[in-house]
Amino acid sequence: MLPKKSFLIFIMFTCGISFLQAETGFRKYAGEFMAIDVSPRSQAMGSAFIALANDVTATYHNPAGLVQIQSMQVAVMHTWQFTDLISYDYIGFTRPLSKDKAFAVSLTRLGIDDIKDSRGAGIGNGDDFRLDYSKIKNFNAADYVLYLSLGKIQSAKFAWGLNFKLVRRTLAESDATGLGFDGGVLLRMNDKWRIGGMVRNITSTLVAWDTGEKELVRPLILMGTSYKLLLPSLQSYFIPSVNFILRTESYPVVNTGLSDTGTFADAIGGGEFVFRNALFLRGGVDELHRPTFGIGIKIPHLNIDYAFTSFNQELGNSHKVGLIVDFSR
Repeated sequence: MLPKKSFLIFIMFTCGISFLQAETGFRKYAGEFMAIDVSPRSQAMGSAFIALANDVTATYHNPAGLVQIQSMQVAVMHTWQFTDLISYDYIGFTRPLSKDKAFAVSLTRLGIDDIKDSRGAGIGNGDDFRLDYSKIKNFNAADYVLYLSLGKIQSAKFAWGLNFKLVRRTLAESDATGLGFDGGVLLRMNDKWRIGGMVRNITSTLVAWDTGEKELVRPLILMGTSYKLLLPSLQSYFIPSVNFILRTESYPVVNTGLSDTGTFADAIGGGEFVFRNALFLRGGVDELHRPTFGIGIKIPHLNIDYAFTSFNQELGNSHKVGLIVDFSR
């Protein structure tokens, strides 16, 4: 139980954030850059990964899952999407601190590079207005999130985890900084059944721009479960997984054709078929109701994963590739 003083401080801080939001016009949907999956394995399963997270990418999905890792791991990921206009990259590191604790650090970057800036290249006025192409410059737009994570086994069946997040956004000569926290839990009902839960941006994440504008990323609640079905005749097993998403602000579902459509709750699901613990076939449906697919290959000390998500014809498709290096003996 929290001491009374600590509990009061937590309540005052949470209420203070709510008061700021009521008094100031904050931009909605400001945290979408933090909602992009970092794991090809997870994305191929529709991102239904809260209860299944058992590798270094648990820092994003559920930090409580870090306690399932028995060795040091390093992961890298790159995504090509929106006809290669936007790049998304991830690097993560984790290692056990003891038999019941694990630490991790990871970094994501979502960016568009070499954007043409013609603001200072105009010459002339009216009908004589034109551009001096020698004065056109380039700038970048990028969003960074640094995660510091800790997972802890509390009992034989229960584990919890926390993320501290440092957010940095840049757009030409402007920049913004923010701090946030995530919390996750994991229930290991038995060797096959897992139940997980996570709250992202527990106290809401405030991102402040040097221009005076502020963005508030509201909490997102996720719950999920997974179950391991053994297929001994095939030397294989199958893991279906389901996530339930509860939002604290409505989210537009863009592929319905209704511009004012919004939802506070949703469900996603997927599965992973594992053959001889070496070949992984994955599929699912994500929160925008798009089919997702992927494949993975495991060799000693190395996992190679790929995920594919189909966008509409104008935006192209998403291809996500990742490597996880395991330093177990």
